[in-house]
Amino acid sequence: MRLRNSRVLVTGASRGLGKNIAQAMARHGAEVALVARNAEQLEELAKELGGKAYPADLMDPAAVESLIGRVEADGPIDVIVNNAGIDRVGRFYEASSDDVRDLLQVNLIAPMELCRQVMPLMIKRGRGHIVNVSSMGAISTGPGVTLYGASKAGLSHFTAGIRSELRNKPVNTTLVQIGEVKTDMIDHIRAFGPARRTIERSLKFRMIPQERGAPTSPRLRARSPNSC
Repeated sequence: MRLRNSRVLVTGASRGLGKNIAQAMARHGAEVALVARNAEQLEELAKELGGKAYPADLMDPAAVESLIGRVEADGPIDVIVNNAGIDRVGRFYEASSDDVRDLLQVNLIAPMELCRQVMPLMIKRGRGHIVNVSSMGAISTGPGVTLYGASKAGLSHFTAGIRSELRNKPVNTTLVQIGEVKTDMIDHIRAFGPARRTIERSLKFRMIPQERGAPTSPRLRARSPNSC
């Protein structure tokens, strides 16, 4: 995917991995449309990158429902990067119904809904790229991250599904299943002993890749028209 002169929507862009993704996109010549809950941080980043901020709480279904329309009102979306995510660390049976609903809303339902809205627009325009940021937790999980892993497994499976539906259409897909990235989220997960021990065991036996910092350059160029 050529990023220069394209318009890229990045969710969860105010900090961590999302901020790094947005900065990398801008360095490669893209115009960035930034989405996150923290309006102040988002506006600062938009000013830094010459992009535009669209504050939105993806935990709110109404905000998700109107988001693509808000962004498209200022220009077409060429690339969407569904990066926003939250974690709920601890044993699943100790989670509340709100915990389950909120995490699935942000990690799975919101990216699915944003894809549902943007895919017809991309197909009609004859161009587009969908990037869904999942996790190695989608295929390898352990105590403390059951709910998070389930949401990421759903996102990975969903991406495989739309990839097949988009075959022979001018819209590409990329699924990013990241390992351990040094962010506030991984620090939070590691604070729960059983989850930390699972991660360390997986790293020891090289079951998951280790990332020492957030990536500094985007890798969206697919090997085939629709890759995952």
